[in-house]
Amino acid sequence: MASVLIPVIVALTKGAVIPTPSGAAFASTSVVVTDSTGVAQAAVLLNGAETPTPWAFSTSVAPGIGSVTATDLDINGAVLGTPVTQGFSEAGPAPTFLPTTGITVTPV
Repeated sequence: MASVLIPVIVALTKGAVIPTPSGAAFASTSVVVTDSTGVAQAAVLLNGAETPTPWAFSTSVAPGIGSVTATDLDINGAVLGTPVTQGFSEAGPAPTFLPTTGITVTPV
């Protein structure tokens, strides 16, 4: 039985401006979501120009425990600083169904 995917919003918190260790300009933050299936989704590159909310995007995850890793990158693709990983637990909505409440037998 396939899991129902749960829509989520992934939003980054950005700190105060600091110099890049490499001296190369900041380019973007690569964000990878891995849900309870253990499969990493394709990286999403954020640069602060996202709408309607900068540094955020929506995706869907399978219910259960997963993680999100954000890695800041310079214009050469080099990692700036240390990647940040955040775990999450998405239970999702309770399963529902339409219960049988009666039967009608009709002559044809």
